[in-house]
Amino acid sequence: MTFFLFLLISGSGLQARDVDADGFPDAAELTSDADQRNFRRWFTTIALSRYLNQRDEITDCAGLIRYAYREALKKHDEEWRLRFGELLDASIPEIEAFHYPDVPLIGTDIFRIADGPYSVDDCSKGRFSNFADVPHLRRFHMEEIGRERSDGVKSGDLLFFAPEGRETHVMVFIILQGEPYLLYHTGPRDNSEVKDEGEMRLVKFETLMSLPDETWRPEAGNPAFVGFYRFKILD
Repeated sequence: MTFFLFLLISGSGLQARDVDADGFPDAAELTSDADQRNFRRWFTTIALSRYLNQRDEITDCAGLIRYAYREALKKHDEEWRLRFGELLDASIPEIEAFHYPDVPLIGTDIFRIADGPYSVDDCSKGRFSNFADVPHLRRFHMEEIGRERSDGVKSGDLLFFAPEGRETHVMVFIILQGEPYLLYHTGPRDNSEVKDEGEMRLVKFETLMSLPDETWRPEAGNPAFVGFYRFKILD
């Protein structure tokens, strides 16, 4: 009996390890090249598919990230495909390590919202959640890549902006037919010119780089541009 208890405790301890101290248990990260590649493909394909068939369930930029992240981690069986609707690429291989909602140790609370390495009581103490806004996504759920595309940015990485010092916007970096694009949701708009619920937009990277107003230019010299980031489960 003692031997079996030792095995159980040891196995649980191994599963709960956080070797890189990034806040996620190793068991809830995608460590194989294939899983990382297929997650990126699912994440960007789901986001693009929703851009082409927009729904009310996505209401702002962080909501787009949460939605595509969660859906990418699910098992994409026939039931999922019928519920989701039109999908741009139905040939993407499945992620092998795990599937939402059965994410090892964290379950459906897949968004890290507190600093520090993973510990077994993180979920019970509210360090993970099923919701994360723009600041929490960047600070606790992502790893910084840099402030230039040349820093190794890949399709499926994110860009964060903090106009006037307020961290309020995030975009998805996507490569389409060899060209860099940015996909994002504008969020609700209420000003003298426009009042609506906002919309998803897909724009060429170079289009933002050439805007007269530098606020949304993803370049190192722009003080409102925070930088390029990558999901911790991929790093």
